[in-house]
Amino acid sequence: MAFTRRENWTVECGVGTQSMLAALFVRDTLALSVDTTPDLPGLDPGVPVIVPPGVDRAAAARDWPGWWTEVLEDARAEEPERVHDVADTNSLLTRPALRDAVLALRDDFYRYRGTPTGRPPLPVGDVVRAVESRLGRPVRPFRLVINEVPVRGYVWERIAPGHVVASTACLHDPSRSAPRLRAVVEDLA
Repeated sequence: MAFTRRENWTVECGVGTQSMLAALFVRDTLALSVDTTPDLPGLDPGVPVIVPPGVDRAAAARDWPGWWTEVLEDARAEEPERVHDVADTNSLLTRPALRDAVLALRDDFYRYRGTPTGRPPLPVGDVVRAVESRLGRPVRPFRLVINEVPVRGYVWERIAPGHVVASTACLHDPSRSAPRLRAVVEDLA
């Protein structure tokens, strides 16, 4: 996670938590018909549909939305949960069907997640200074978390006042991400 920090504001921008990627990986690999809030397309690159023996797709689909909600809450926490093994997250303790799916897909998940794409060229400092200039005053203190997820297309979804989920493609295209960032900073300022 990359940090841009000044005395009264912080922007944390980087790859979403391991649990975020695992949840999307399970959704796409099991071809679960679930709604995501925010609405996120499939992973990029895509993954083949695999339903390992013993995995209960119906139960996983029932539990997935609650898991996703907890994963997003954790991602914007001051101290997100850090675990060595994605199957050991607290959010899976009460979701045995999903935990079984994660365990069955764990090796495929670790092969998939690959290497980070590098720090996005998001002009955070420039955007904040421009907002301050337009306002004629320093911005109010704020903390913004931007989680990058490798999904298809240009996605920038604000899911809480200080939390954005954005696609890799959007974050790595400053012509698309900077105006969206400016709108969030203006609102927080």
